[in-house]
Amino acid sequence: MVPQRSVHTLPKVHVHAHLDGSYPRQAVLDLARRRGVDLSEHDLPVRGGPFGTAQGWRDVWEFFDAYGKVPALVADLDDLAGLCRALVAQEAAQGVVYLEPAIEPQLYAPRLGSLREVTRVVLQALGEAGGEHGVEVGSLLTVNTDQDEPIAAELTAVAVEFAGAGVTAFATAGFEEPSGLQRFASCAAAARAAGLPVVAHAGQTGGWECVAEAIDVLGATRISHGVRSVENPDFVRRLVAEGIVLDVAPVSNVALGIVPDLAAHPAPLLHAAGVGVTLNADDQLWFGRSVSDQYTVAREVWGFSDSQLAALAGHGLRIEGMSAATRHRLGAALAAWLEDV
Repeated sequence: MVPQRSVHTLPKVHVHAHLDGSYPRQAVLDLARRRGVDLSEHDLPVRGGPFGTAQGWRDVWEFFDAYGKVPALVADLDDLAGLCRALVAQEAAQGVVYLEPAIEPQLYAPRLGSLREVTRVVLQALGEAGGEHGVEVGSLLTVNTDQDEPIAAELTAVAVEFAGAGVTAFATAGFEEPSGLQRFASCAAAARAAGLPVVAHAGQTGGWECVAEAIDVLGATRISHGVRSVENPDFVRRLVAEGIVLDVAPVSNVALGIVPDLAAHPAPLLHAAGVGVTLNADDQLWFGRSVSDQYTVAREVWGFSDSQLAALAGHGLRIEGMSAATRHRLGAALAAWLEDV
């Protein structure tokens, strides 16, 4: 029998992880207890199931209703910083070398402070914890296309201010597609002018045309999800030619009904076609599966060998916000992982 290396020690990036849906479960429960809030495991339902086979959420709106419970627990900026530090520790234990969570300071501002102040606290906590745990941490400052149009310009200004100082990309997120991304084109242009790549949610509920819109209108070079690109082989070839990276989240896609089951997930086909695919957990707190578990899916459901797993993790070397030093460290660590039997 060919020995299998640990997916937990596989060096990897985690770049599609929404901050507020990725905090460690125990850290959230501990915060609730300190704040005197009656929150139990029952109030934080996990709907990803083992390899995404259990019953998922009825619809995305049920998921969003639950999602808001955690930001509401955060009573001050110290609470928020503590959750950020706990997240980094969690990811370090999963073999993550580079972490790039999507941050939405608008979920806490103005209740806890201005958008700028909330962002500063989040970036500082993530950066300090990254230094402690040996993980480089960047952040995708994110505009929600379903609701943030009135404050999009303000969020963009914050992203530009912190570009190169913790913010490593400008992102859009939203479940409803097509999203009418032209509304955010000037924001994306300002971010690109400040040297920030654009990462856009697309190709989740909407088809490949929505991914094309994100690339053509926003100048996105990475797509969060993008799995429905597989529906158009010509467009898949465009993704390969232009070096567009898809940050996919397999268990999330099953839990939210985007794909019927993990065996039918498009990621293996996209990877085989030459598309840069990274594996991610999306919202680990709610789907119950870590970034390492996504690689277990690749091994046990898709039949990937260790060399194929390393090749998949190697797509993380294409993440633009990563420093040259971390890029070198990740490449060397992947080679060492393959040599270790």
